[in-house]
Amino acid sequence: MSTQRAFQSGRLTLPDTIVVATDLTDLSELLPHAIAQAKASGAALHIVHAIPPNSVYVPESGMVPPVDPFQMVQDAQIMMEGIVLPIRDQGLRCTTEVRHGNPSEVVAEVTRETGAQRVIVSTHGRKGITRIVLGSVAIQILTSSKVPVCTIGPHCQAPSGTGIKNILHPTSLGPDAEASAKLALDLALYHRAHLTLLHVITPDSAMVPSLDPQYAFANLEHLLPLSSSDFSTMVHTRVVSGEKQQEILREAEVIHPDLLVLGAHSSSGSGRTAYSVVVSATCPVLSLHTAVEPKQSRKERAADSVLA
Repeated sequence: MSTQRAFQSGRLTLPDTIVVATDLTDLSELLPHAIAQAKASGAALHIVHAIPPNSVYVPESGMVPPVDPFQMVQDAQIMMEGIVLPIRDQGLRCTTEVRHGNPSEVVAEVTRETGAQRVIVSTHGRKGITRIVLGSVAIQILTSSKVPVCTIGPHCQAPSGTGIKNILHPTSLGPDAEASAKLALDLALYHRAHLTLLHVITPDSAMVPSLDPQYAFANLEHLLPLSSSDFSTMVHTRVVSGEKQQEILREAEVIHPDLLVLGAHSSSGSGRTAYSVVVSATCPVLSLHTAVEPKQSRKERAADSVLA
């Protein structure tokens, strides 16, 4: 299903299938959030573990494999099946899969094959160099996924028993801001949560006359339907100046959101900026990959921040 059709059907807000990407060391952090989101939307969970190519023996290399690749798959499947049972006991649909391949490519394949409308992945797990690799995988998924990616950072707190009551959506007011704003608003409406739309005027964007505070406030309002005053949710608009990541996290410290919604587009490097927010956030971060207009001038690209 295309992103546009998924929006029209409401599947980006209420997915019917969620892919949970795991390296098997991060399940204690991932599963509580996956279960909470599956219960909130009635979604099925599909837990997938990818065994990277460098973990598999290549005969031509002459190297002795540390573990038999078939045994690796079997061990992973046994471990995952043990995890599935208590999830199913809670009345949730849950399946597992183990594949060899690049983790980000495996996640993309499984998402496409299952028709999933959301991916959940952690940005931490193993220690040392493998932790760095896992972070790199999260960035690749963030900047290439066709569906929203929910990232669970190292400081992310466990889900509250009260559900999502407060959502923070930073926006650059760029040409693709409407898509991520719609997702944030739809989620706020469904969960009857407060929504804060935040725009950060950075030193670069402040040099563009049209990006003054008055302009920013007006355009934040334009992201909302005219009938937003009739909605069963409270929408706040905030415009601040400073460094993007710091101001987003500062606002999060003030309002304590249960969910952060970001827009990310790969061509501007926003995945890494989004990732820097993810690893510091105390709540899950839901990122929607959006497309950048191909004919932006250099000045326009400077005005458009890395978060859509």
